[in-house]
Amino acid sequence: MSPYVPPGHLDAEQTATLLGITRGNLRILVHRGHLTPAGGTDRHPHFRLTDVDALYAQRAARSQRPGGPVRPTRQPA
Repeated sequence: MSPYVPPGHLDAEQTATLLGITRGNLRILVHRGHLTPAGGTDRHPHFRLTDVDALYAQRAARSQRPGGPVRPTRQPA
């Protein structure tokens, strides 16, 4: 049985999927203070949808910035 997630909130799996990251990377974002759990438990946190949307927009804007870091492409073997 999955823990209750109130309306307007996402569980950790939904949050990671929306941000396009792994659950491990989500834990790193929380540890660094980029995203704060809005309830739940340590094992099953949930996050406000507005906070997740704001972080998503911030990350999208940073990746679209001209002169920003260029992600290396993998060379075919």
